[in-house]
Amino acid sequence: MTEFLNKNDICLVCFGSSLDSKLLKHHISYFPERVAYVHYDCHNRIHSVPLTNFIQYDEGDSRKFYDNESNKTKDQTIEARLKS
Repeated sequence: MTEFLNKNDICLVCFGSSLDSKLLKHHISYFPERVAYVHYDCHNRIHSVPLTNFIQYDEGDSRKFYDNESNKTKDQTIEARLKS
């Protein structure tokens, strides 16, 4: 289950509003899944500086996470087809 660390109206990095610019989801960690809403520019700062409080995962975790999500989607599609 995904844990959201903030609401989608305030950036967790700069505390600016979503009215300033659109917020996107940034994974703080993948296992367990923890997500923060941040501005695009703040997201770039997280990775370029890096802001280590906002990166709590190991190299390769994102690939494992998205591969697993892809497999879940495929499994759900197969199950739905078998039920129909």
